Amino acid sequence: MQRLSLEPAALHVARLTPLLEWLQTHLALPVLLRTPYSAYLELHCEGHNSHVLLLEEHPEASASTLRLEADNAEFEHLAPRLTSQGARCLETSREHPSASRGCAWRVLTMPLPGDWQLMLLALDPSRCQHLGPHRLAP
Repeated sequence: MQRLSLEPAALHVARLTPLLEWLQTHLALPVLLRTPYSAYLELHCEGHNSHVLLLEEHPEASASTLRLEADNAEFEHLAPRLTSQGARCLETSREHPSASRGCAWRVLTMPLPGDWQLMLLALDPSRCQHLGPHRLAP
């Protein structure tokens, strides 16, 4: 699992503990460093590591969306467990292609503690549209 490349590496949260506990319990994200007001999490994806720093701020800190990308196997493992707890799974297919031509993105969304949202994305290569001779989807 990794954060999307455009996503910030530091997230400001109103209440750290509930969000951190949820991420550890449901996504098994390891904590490298924990202080009373911060947590440094490590994400792994095919030999590459990325990190997310959660910083607790004042109670009015605005919530946002935590966007993470998982490989297809990890998505398959997490999706049933998270959907049983209220997550919604949106999948594209050849009948309903994704906005990115030639790709079959799977997206899972779920509310997190503190009004945050989780968006877990995965690319399923078995459902990608095949590209034609000019590298265009038919």
